[in-house]
Amino acid sequence: MKIFLSNETNIDALDSEMLKAIGDSVLIHEGQNPDEVAVGVYYVDKEKIKQINTQYRHKEKETDVITFRLLEGNKMQINKQNFLYDFDESIGAVYIGEIFICLEVANEQALTFAHSFMRETAELFVHGMLHILWHNHEEEGEKAIMRASEEAQFALLDKLIKD
Repeated sequence: MKIFLSNETNIDALDSEMLKAIGDSVLIHEGQNPDEVAVGVYYVDKEKIKQINTQYRHKEKETDVITFRLLEGNKMQINKQNFLYDFDESIGAVYIGEIFICLEVANEQALTFAHSFMRETAELFVHGMLHILWHNHEEEGEKAIMRASEEAQFALLDKLIKD
């Protein structure tokens, strides 16, 4: 998996190498080939996440993570053949989406949930990746499926993130 990371804050968080390891795990668990996937990750502050939330979701408040899936259609294998027009030859992958994580909110939630800031940031990244990979939590059935996928990934985070 290719990660394009932009930290628009002065807070240190997960680096692109750690995000890649986590993202590869999510992709493999979801039956995808990490070698053919690219994602943008943006670490932002409360002001920026509120602006994005207001503009795109019409919710004038801060949130922890916002995801933009760039792929249309139903869930399918992400590769050059299926996404010929989305495949970027210059990076050798399909750029599937962007994840905006508010590090200030992540820090607050880490304190609330009594785990590390890095763990919370990783969980938000997993959540965003699952949204890009067609998961949703609007309806109860979808929510249960997404939650099961999250829990499977969170268990693996224990090996990657040392609290």
